[in-house]
Amino acid sequence: MTTLHPAPVSTAQLTWNPETREYIGEVSSTHGFGRVWNDSCDEGLTLVSRRTGEHVTFVVCHTERGIDGDVLFWILEAADRSVDVTVRLFND
Repeated sequence: MTTLHPAPVSTAQLTWNPETREYIGEVSSTHGFGRVWNDSCDEGLTLVSRRTGEHVTFVVCHTERGIDGDVLFWILEAADRSVDVTVRLFND
């Protein structure tokens, strides 16, 4: 299994919450989702640090839906489980 680098987006496009260790933003601030691994259909994105240029791939682990079934937001976790940061993207 090879980790891909889908849909890169700068951390400058998102808001960092140090208390929850979470980047927060709207999906329209990204390039959408792409495949995370070459042998599966899991989707996610790659965050690129605006300070260091480091890349971390994140995968969608939860989709929250409203009463009408519309997506409210997605929660993404790092593909590398040693990275203790999440991403919450709201569907705007």
